Amino acid sequence: MESADFDAVIKKARKAFKKKDLLEAIDLFEEALEIEPDDIDAHEALATACYLAQDHAGAIEHFTRLTQLKPRDSTAWVNLGAIRNLRQEYQEAIKALRNGIQRDGKNAEAYYNLGIAQKGLAQTSMAVSAYREAVRLDPENLDAHVNLGNIYMDQVNHRKAKQHYEQALSVNPDFDRAKRGLALAKEMLDGGNAEMANPFGRLVNTEELDKRNAASAQVRKLTEEERFADRQLIQLAAAESSNLAAHMLTHLKEHVEPSLMTVAKLIAQDTGQQRGMYEARQEYHQAVKFLNEMFGNWQVEFFKLKQNEADLAAK
Repeated sequence: MESADFDAVIKKARKAFKKKDLLEAIDLFEEALEIEPDDIDAHEALATACYLAQDHAGAIEHFTRLTQLKPRDSTAWVNLGAIRNLRQEYQEAIKALRNGIQRDGKNAEAYYNLGIAQKGLAQTSMAVSAYREAVRLDPENLDAHVNLGNIYMDQVNHRKAKQHYEQALSVNPDFDRAKRGLALAKEMLDGGNAEMANPFGRLVNTEELDKRNAASAQVRKLTEEERFADRQLIQLAAAESSNLAAHMLTHLKEHVEPSLMTVAKLIAQDTGQQRGMYEARQEYHQAVKFLNEMFGNWQVEFFKLKQNEADLAAK
């Protein structure tokens, strides 16, 4: 009986959704979920209806539930990240999008929305990488091309910006944002702005850059990475430092100490040299002691970094 009731309510909900009566559709999908709380299709439909009705909290609730019901699927995570972007909750968006990418490393929408979140946190270099991956996976992603072009404009890299605006227009010649961006890029390239040229594509003239709003990046309707990247770099540096310290200790013990012992034997009968040899051996042992202490400290700090990363990933 419950199944029949569920099917009847779902049918009504879908009819209301088709008529774009979103509030009624939301009520009916919620009623259906009271009968079948874990129905995946009902959660997906309800999440979409909430999103269209601009009930972002409701959409987040049901997309989150979908990540639990379909743990291997990337779609719910990507939609969750996109909605977090709309709310300018960029750090939460990045966490969700990372989860989506872990499940599907070829999801262009995940990288596109990741670029939006990173740009929102002023993590420009990371945003460039994300947008580039998005257009690599989906060369017809117009918004990714334009947003990437906008970042290159901000970096005074007008040639690369022009390339991406042109790529967008090759897919859709009528795409207004790409048209405006391309016109501005051409103006900057042809306008004698040699004093602003920068082969490294870095920010040069902030006053000029503030004027470039003709093709500003937009958030697609359904999106803490530099810090994450920094932690990864620190971890790598710590690991390399630990390995270097261990290598230096091994080298000292296997090569320097035997050499000192050999020299000691050769000059053992020369009392005039014994004091110098004693001082050399003392300095050697001090160096070994220092490296051992440094190696131990690195190991402790490296462990803290790894634990901190694990704690962040678990949140």
